[in-house]
Amino acid sequence: MKPWTKAAVQGAACGLVLGMVVLTGGRLWQPQVAAAQAKQAAVPDVVRARSFEVVDAAGKPRAGLDVLSDGRSGLQLHDAAENPRAALVLTQDGSTSLRLADKAGTERAVLGVSSLKTVETREVRVRPESSLVLFGKDRNVMWNVP
Repeated sequence: MKPWTKAAVQGAACGLVLGMVVLTGGRLWQPQVAAAQAKQAAVPDVVRARSFEVVDAAGKPRAGLDVLSDGRSGLQLHDAAENPRAALVLTQDGSTSLRLADKAGTERAVLGVSSLKTVETREVRVRPESSLVLFGKDRNVMWNVP
């Protein structure tokens, strides 16, 4: 094939493809673009609510994110028996705590702000955010720092 014939065939092929694009108005690529835009439109930029609840396949609540009427906000995790097992709490004054419970739902550890009541004197002491308190099954303090 002569060089000018090869160039003429390539030019004709390019012209044919360009003509198809012009005649179809670029619709050859529109279905892919439309599908991508539909996927993006299905996801909102912001979801606003006062509470979110995540449930398992049986419909039991397993996690929650809430803002309470007293100003506290928190994330709670529940086991399959719906017992509260972990909570991350932010109080109205900005104090934080991480609370962990055993299978029975008894609080066993608190990292952060907590209120401890002395049995003998009934005095209530608020522990600082830097504290860690471990509780026994009887809910009495086993260990704490500072």
